[in-house]
Amino acid sequence: MNKKISLGLAISLMAIAAALTFIISTSYSVSLYNNLISDVQERAEMYTKLEQIDTYVRSYYNGTIDEDELIEALAEAYIGVLGDATAEYYDENEYELYQEHVSGTHLGIGIYFEDVGGCPSVTDIIPNGPAETVGIAVGDSIIEINGYSVLEMGYDWAYSMLTAEAGTQLTLTVRSSGEDTSYTLSTVQMTVATVTSQRFDTYAYIKVTEFSEITYRQFIAAYLSQLSNSETTGIIIDLRNNSGVIFDPVFNLLNVLLPADSVPYISTSLDGTQSSGDLCDGTNTPAVPVVVLVNSRTSGPAELFAAALRDGLGATIVGSTTQGSAQLLEVYSLYDSTAISIPTATLSGPLTEFSGIGVKPDYEADLNSDLKLLDETTDGCIKKAIEVLSQSSTTVE
Repeated sequence: MNKKISLGLAISLMAIAAALTFIISTSYSVSLYNNLISDVQERAEMYTKLEQIDTYVRSYYNGTIDEDELIEALAEAYIGVLGDATAEYYDENEYELYQEHVSGTHLGIGIYFEDVGGCPSVTDIIPNGPAETVGIAVGDSIIEINGYSVLEMGYDWAYSMLTAEAGTQLTLTVRSSGEDTSYTLSTVQMTVATVTSQRFDTYAYIKVTEFSEITYRQFIAAYLSQLSNSETTGIIIDLRNNSGVIFDPVFNLLNVLLPADSVPYISTSLDGTQSSGDLCDGTNTPAVPVVVLVNSRTSGPAELFAAALRDGLGATIVGSTTQGSAQLLEVYSLYDSTAISIPTATLSGPLTEFSGIGVKPDYEADLNSDLKLLDETTDGCIKKAIEVLSQSSTTVE
């Protein structure tokens, strides 16, 4: 929103200062913040400089200032100067999407998207959602909604339409590889299934697409169901393409899957101090061999899960080297429904460090380009996992 020159920014800066003061009051953030600004005097100088710039601009600049854009730019710049690729500022829309991912629920047409050239570009498809049902795919761009041009109406308008209350009917014009196609569908409120399972002969197969607040319950349900079959002789856990961002579900799963009294992970704080996670309960430690599937898009929580299962359970890892994202990120909500995410520690398995280098598999295996085609004969990773489990069973006998 454009406004004539006013004192709005001064008030905005005070609000930002208050928000930052709250953020840096936490123990972890104090360490990070003080690496940049060592004392109160330097902080005062920072705010003084911004105030002077604001005073001169508002006194002598003969034009208008987009107050909202200015505040967003200041927030983006602040996080950007940290020089850490994992630190991030979430605007209101981005934070809403983040919360949706974390909660494991979705309101919309079953897609995740980002602003590309002013139009929503599909970055991911939720299985069994409206978009997948009609044939919308990753990489498609939505250029019209209900007959209105997205470029003319604006990305924020498009976002509000695509996340409208459940039951809202939408007619979308979608551009894919230069061709436009029209689809009619409705928004839904749905729970995202992060865990699916099936069997390959006597081997249980559990796929985890991401880690959210509901993943623990979904995984344990699938896991116990598979183990209730007395014929189960091995478990395959598929973490390929799993790039979730929250670690709590992994901590909870390791607590029950790893043997009692074992260390689930090691945490290294920003000052180099190391500590271990609480010793595990081991209430559901598997009595059969485990193979974990990973690839280059396996990151963060999924990497820790794979490393800890190998270190504490002796699981075999099959696939390709993972991404190497070992930083524990804390998300802090700001006063205006935005947020920041900053690293507070580096995590590793009890024996395996993977920060910057990834988790290296015990066996390299080819990745089927289409993970929907799960077959023990066509998927190289699954085929290798079954081979490993078969050899384990033979050794045990």
